[in-house]
Amino acid sequence: MAQPKVFVCGVTGTQGGAVARNLRSENISVTALVRDPSSPQAQSIEALGVEIVPGNFDDIPAIERALTGCTTAFLNFFPDFKDLTAELRWAKSIMAAARAAGVKHIIFSSGFAVDAPEKLKLWDANSITGKALLSKQSIEKEVREAGFDYWTILRPGNFMANYLPPKVAMYGGLAESGVWTTALLKESKLPMVDEATIARFASAAIHNPTKFTGQTIEIADELLDPEQILGKISATAGRQLKAEYMPEDAIMEQKGNPFIVGQYAMRDLASFVDMEKVKTWGVPLSSFDAFLQREKENIKKTYQQAA
Repeated sequence: MAQPKVFVCGVTGTQGGAVARNLRSENISVTALVRDPSSPQAQSIEALGVEIVPGNFDDIPAIERALTGCTTAFLNFFPDFKDLTAELRWAKSIMAAARAAGVKHIIFSSGFAVDAPEKLKLWDANSITGKALLSKQSIEKEVREAGFDYWTILRPGNFMANYLPPKVAMYGGLAESGVWTTALLKESKLPMVDEATIARFASAAIHNPTKFTGQTIEIADELLDPEQILGKISATAGRQLKAEYMPEDAIMEQKGNPFIVGQYAMRDLASFVDMEKVKTWGVPLSSFDAFLQREKENIKKTYQQAA
């Protein structure tokens, strides 16, 4: 392949931002769509040398401009909970424009359990969680069948960034109260992933598409239970956090709460990853300790100020 030029979705978010920063550190050209180029997040990314194109995923002319000259497209989407059909529509639009632009390699960052969501506890195909997972399943199918020279699907686990704002709001007042009221079990192991690791896998696939083409890769840095997670955050923040484990009847009463249902489903999430297989790819892994050290000031600000 020619010198890579990569279109990256979501550069102002966790995954896209990490991928863009990693690629720019390697002096690889990056382009991106941004709704508001004047936002601090967009300006910080643009300062790295990322080519910013104003627009959104429903703006076809903007997508086409952003993909001009690109060899690779990295797709990742956060569900639009007001329109759960949006992710698939966006993916189709971007891939159509990518084909027209001569893109050779599509990389899609999907999610754990997308291949077999029915194995998750409280599985309901009509729930918000169910529709979101099935949408990603449909995108995976589109990626495989789109006819690009190379395709790669990454399935990251539980983001370490979930324990920082704004995502920490999913955990029911954990930052404010210091108590995580969770549908997980004490012994549940979560496949924790640093966004920097996702970025390294994406970069590895971009540099060596032949090795990574046709591959669907679960990604996790390590498996941790809730007590280990909270213990590590507590040590970094200088504030004692604890978990309260919800009884089954209380969980059933909140079956309409996607965050509780999601945590309940995550009880078995570790069964979807083989850590030894992850290591065989030769991509350097991180750890929650490394993440917390890197984000130490943000952790302290999040958990100390809320106390």
